[in-house]
Amino acid sequence: MYVIKCRSPRILLVMIFMLAVLGLSTALDARLVSVDTTLVLGPNGVVQTYNSIEWNVVSGTMGAFYYEGEAYAPVWNYDSCYIDLENGQRLPLEITALGGNNKYDIVLAKGKRYSGRAWFMLSYAGDFVSNGLVGLTTSPDFGQLVYFNWAPVQWDSALESRTVRLVLPVVVGGETLSKPELGDIAMRTEEFVNSENKIDYYGVLGNDGRYYLTILFYQEKPKAYATQQLQLYFPPEFLGLSVDWEQSQANAMRDTMADAMADSLEYENYADDSDAYYDESYVSRANFWRTYWPAAIVVFSLVIVLALLAYIRRYRTYEKRRAMVEGLSWAGDSWTPPQLLSGSYQIEGKVLEDLHPVEVALLLELELPRVAAIMLEGLRAQGLVELESENPLKIRFLSDRKASNEYEEQFLAAFNSEGEVLPGLMADFFETAIKQLQEKLWDSDLEATKAYYRKKLFEMKEQEARLDTLSEPERQAYRRSHTHYWYWHSYYVVYSRPAYLSSLRMPEGMGSSYGEFMRSSGCYSGCYSPANVGTVNACHSACHNACHDACHSACHSACHSACHSACHSACVSGGAR
Repeated sequence: MYVIKCRSPRILLVMIFMLAVLGLSTALDARLVSVDTTLVLGPNGVVQTYNSIEWNVVSGTMGAFYYEGEAYAPVWNYDSCYIDLENGQRLPLEITALGGNNKYDIVLAKGKRYSGRAWFMLSYAGDFVSNGLVGLTTSPDFGQLVYFNWAPVQWDSALESRTVRLVLPVVVGGETLSKPELGDIAMRTEEFVNSENKIDYYGVLGNDGRYYLTILFYQEKPKAYATQQLQLYFPPEFLGLSVDWEQSQANAMRDTMADAMADSLEYENYADDSDAYYDESYVSRANFWRTYWPAAIVVFSLVIVLALLAYIRRYRTYEKRRAMVEGLSWAGDSWTPPQLLSGSYQIEGKVLEDLHPVEVALLLELELPRVAAIMLEGLRAQGLVELESENPLKIRFLSDRKASNEYEEQFLAAFNSEGEVLPGLMADFFETAIKQLQEKLWDSDLEATKAYYRKKLFEMKEQEARLDTLSEPERQAYRRSHTHYWYWHSYYVVYSRPAYLSSLRMPEGMGSSYGEFMRSSGCYSGCYSPANVGTVNACHSACHNACHDACHSACHSACHSACHSACHSACVSGGAR
């Protein structure tokens, strides 16, 4: 009998992890049931897209899939992307861009998995006019028309059904269209659209109380990799889009010329036989340019001009996309999308009344130094720390008492034994608080929750005054009966005294609001690039890097050969795992 000895516990860990991953992958049987897509076309040519993707996990558990092949780069509305399980539970998603053919990894947040039926809701937007999916064309029979030319993503497995609903900025009388309204629908299609889809028309109620024309395209049992190309035509006055068509046509013509020029400047793939480059025709062409050098100047000047045009075209495309992203409003457009398609999954009036004061501070968008001040004042009031310096931030530990909650523990861990801030672990503290806040507020009424805590802060002045009238045993009983009392007390101190701890200086990237922090290099990089101070930080980095390398190697080795063909060979969506 042979005994295999493992000299490294890390190698043994990797082998066990690989076996677990392989066992999990072989047990998974996830079937794509249906895809329901709603497109809401706004008067400015921007389309808001809402996808409901139903998966049925027959065996094993599923935690992710790939979404690939959208005709443009989506502007994601992350707040409206989630998964609904068949038991009524709603979970957040993590969406990661993978490049290529607009490919995204759709993953259940925090590594969660599920079995049974579930519906993934994906919401994003894009400018169909600037991307050439909506534009003007001319028909010899019908004159000038607005075309709509788009298709949903393809999937690597068959579906039971696929539906596309196109909501147009055309007002109708109600949900059921009258015969005159049906007769007034001035839509023409290519023949394959009619032959491949069942088509219906109805009205959808918008937030403004009006109904908008909706066209339904339905396919039953589409096969794997099947398309659903929608090529539609409307008279410009029917849609009433507020688009500068002359400018858009000019831009399209300019882009076409620039694309043709850019294509002509691309490198060619020559054969390996380098002698073929120096044939007689090549020599004769070289002699021609030497002889007629003025023509060479003209030609190369033209190439330079075309190159500049290509650069300008790409720059303007970038600026146009950037402006579209910055100006895109999900809820404030002058034309409001239908109520059922507003992209909001919050339960009206639902308020979370048990948030930690740190989470409330983030919810009300306090700057991160003020959030840290709340924690510091709460710890100081309990006799756990003393503030030695505000700029730079430094504390002195007064007690070795065990932290009473997660936020206390993680905040205290962000200081070394000398009381100096460890930037990486402080970033972890804020990142954890932000993530937990987002998960708790998942289906709550955001504005109602904010109003609740603003009122609570306003009422705290009276509560603090009443507390001063109590005896010490009564005050202690009051503090014990109120969850997170010391931090609500410290929040009130910071809230009512703007100058208190106002000079507190946080590490780089943590000097403003949480929104800026989420966009800074400090967020999500603390574990990977901590400041070179303190043994705690060094150990944290070493442990994290060791675990990261081991897990990455295990996942890559175990999954690459098994999943490469299924997940990466075709530019389509799917690849459940």
